Amino acid sequence: MDSWRRIDVPVLPGSGPATRLYDTASGELVLAATGPVATLYACGITPYDATHIGHAATYTAWDLLVRAWLDAMPEVPDTPPPARYTVIYVQNVTDVDDPLLERAARDGEDWRDLARREIQRYRADMEALRILPPTHLVGAVEALPVIERFTARLADRGALYHVDEDLYFAKSADPDFGALSGPGTPSGYDPAEMAELSAERGGDPASPPGTPGSVPAGPAGMSNAPPSPPSTWARSSTCRRAVPTWCSRTTS
Repeated sequence: MDSWRRIDVPVLPGSGPATRLYDTASGELVLAATGPVATLYACGITPYDATHIGHAATYTAWDLLVRAWLDAMPEVPDTPPPARYTVIYVQNVTDVDDPLLERAARDGEDWRDLARREIQRYRADMEALRILPPTHLVGAVEALPVIERFTARLADRGALYHVDEDLYFAKSADPDFGALSGPGTPSGYDPAEMAELSAERGGDPASPPGTPGSVPAGPAGMSNAPPSPPSTWARSSTCRRAVPTWCSRTTS
């Protein structure tokens, strides 16, 4: 999938400081990228309607991170100062999903046409805001072969279970599930806390009793969700399979 046109970014004298982020696992500020290549994955739009001010706020924030990287020298111990960071930025477009299919059915429109129109509107909005384009803009439809292969690997390892026509990741398959959550605590949030936060932030933490990874209902009558709260789900309307893809994670 084509991204939008890149604007010119002037190279200023000197360099800015290397960006640091708060690490919830350790409770410390750490380098956002420890090597000369900084990578970023950001969860993109579901193109069933026009982009809005929330999208502008989100992608402006990631744009600021990318620009900070482009203006900084990596801090690599015991080596001469290298050139500025090389940035690889990947953003997805969920161009097949329930809201998209429902809107297309409501309006009597082919879902592919709806997706194409709203993706182009999104590109135009990002250009108007002078947002730097991602290195790779990847549609979910393009990624379905990869999703299928990854889903098959999870199934082979017994890490999935069915709910109606969908497949979900069983958190019981990961002994460290939740370890990266929580405000600087070694163990992270417990299942009840994750369920509560998931519900507060728009998730659906209920899972049918007896499903792998489900827990007894908490004070609010909820059980812990199979997907973790900060994940999004790439879904196929044909195979109805789902796998988690972490949003907005930085690596080096």
